[in-house]
Amino acid sequence: MFVLIVVVVSLLCQAAAASVALRIASRFRPGWGWLLLALAMVLMVVRSLSVLGEIYLGIPRDLISESVALLISLTCLAGVLLIEPVLKAAYRYQTFVELETHRLSGLLQCLPGAVYQCRNDPQWTMQYINDGCRELTGYAPEDLIGNRRRAYAELIVPEDREKVWQEVQKAVNERRPYRLVYRIRTASGDVKWVWEQGMAVFDEEGEVAFLTGYITDVTTWRRIEEELEQARQEWHSEKEVWRRTEKRLLNEVWELQERQNEAIAYEIHDGFIQQATGALMSLETYRHLRSTAPQEAESFLDRAMHLIRNAIAEARRLIRGLRPDLLEEGGLIPALQSFFQEIRARHHVEIEFHNQTQFIRLAAPVETHIFRIIQEAVLNAVRHSGSSRVAVSLRQQNSTLEIEVRDWGTGFDVERIPAGHFGLHSIRDRAKLLGGWAEITSQRQRGTTVRVTVPLDVLPTNGIDFDPYTGNPLVPTPSSNG
Repeated sequence: MFVLIVVVVSLLCQAAAASVALRIASRFRPGWGWLLLALAMVLMVVRSLSVLGEIYLGIPRDLISESVALLISLTCLAGVLLIEPVLKAAYRYQTFVELETHRLSGLLQCLPGAVYQCRNDPQWTMQYINDGCRELTGYAPEDLIGNRRRAYAELIVPEDREKVWQEVQKAVNERRPYRLVYRIRTASGDVKWVWEQGMAVFDEEGEVAFLTGYITDVTTWRRIEEELEQARQEWHSEKEVWRRTEKRLLNEVWELQERQNEAIAYEIHDGFIQQATGALMSLETYRHLRSTAPQEAESFLDRAMHLIRNAIAEARRLIRGLRPDLLEEGGLIPALQSFFQEIRARHHVEIEFHNQTQFIRLAAPVETHIFRIIQEAVLNAVRHSGSSRVAVSLRQQNSTLEIEVRDWGTGFDVERIPAGHFGLHSIRDRAKLLGGWAEITSQRQRGTTVRVTVPLDVLPTNGIDFDPYTGNPLVPTPSSNG
């Protein structure tokens, strides 16, 4: 009876173990091992059934052998029951890992670049690289992994290979991440700039197990950086040119100012001082003759008063010449007309004025320089040429002003201007300051012609601090003849 109980319990344990093994094989760990275990339990069930048949037929059975069979069945049942929760947890963890791996793989494929794991060797032998290497290098991952078709080091341009190796090894020795910018040559032969960041992973013994990192294309940004650098260099070069031009123009302004001051000194010496000196001498003569020859002394007094009046008039003329009132109030054309009228009255020289301009006002410094150019040219003709006629013409061609002053006098050698006569130099310097140029031609006994061309459209950019007229500097007028 005891043997029967042992066999029945063994049969139940074997059936339960076979059921659990089949469930594990179908759900958690599919494979021949668990199927064989289930088959073994089924065979033991068949054996137990045969033993029950023998007991039913009255064939005696050994209690010890059946007890061993029962122990084996209990052990198998306990083993599969205990390992089932472990396998279930492992299955859940494996499922989680697979999902996370799939999600991470999707994220890696969306990155605009290549994520890699490689050995720390001169060939940078790839152990893993994502599909982003296709767009970056033109090679598939299987072409680079294990250097099957191409080693990644061969993609780096020869000029950058040593630099990349040195910088990576320095970062590895210092146990810090590395960041590199270098060039690679793709499968199509194109050269790209790439930015790489990575770090070394060390094993338990402190040796480098592998390198892992990220590489992306920065060719566009590198080109922008190069263009910005080129623009910066060009800007510095242009700035230096502007600085030198400004310095040159400033020196010319100072030189022109000095010449103008010297010319004013000549005017004062030849005009006002001569008149004042004559008046002083007449007054001193008057004082000596006042008691001995009263009538003759009166004539010297009258002469002194006349000279003083002339000196005052000369001084007023010089003051008006520094900045004519009409130039301030009415502009260039009225100031020139007033100046020509004064020349006709004082020197009895015919001035022919032909005005073919459309502007009303220009910037104040521009008007002053143009007025001085014409004034200097006309006074030179009146004082030195001996011509009874001077022709002045202004012609505006779009945004260019052409000035011509001509006489029919004695002429001179343009290459041999006497020292102390700065008029022609002043004309050239003023034209240069306005961004234009001056041409002076002269022949003996055939007269002199001064031609000046001023580009009005570029006047504000010639290094002069213009204070422009509040209105439009080029305003058409109803009549082109001023």
